[in-house]
Amino acid sequence: MALCSKATHALRYFLLRHLPTCQQMVAVMSESMERPLSLRERTMLRLHLWVCAWCAWYLEQLHLLRDTLRLRAEQMNEDDSAASRQLSNEACERIKRALANRP
Repeated sequence: MALCSKATHALRYFLLRHLPTCQQMVAVMSESMERPLSLRERTMLRLHLWVCAWCAWYLEQLHLLRDTLRLRAEQMNEDDSAASRQLSNEACERIKRALANRP
């Protein structure tokens, strides 16, 4: 068991020294939100995430932010469409006249 743990630690240390830096991987993580990554980029990212807990947490936060913002945008669109349906045609006309008569 100890041999396996030492081998895992040695492999992670080797990868940490030979993989791209966290700063370089942050750019790849951001790009992964906008486009599909190449096989090489996906492999490098997965290896880096296996080695670096900080980047794994950062990627989780990116996904959380993206999902939250998408959900909020959907809610705002629903709220906007509901608000526009609640006004009658007469109310819309009154608002238009009031805005047109403003100095």
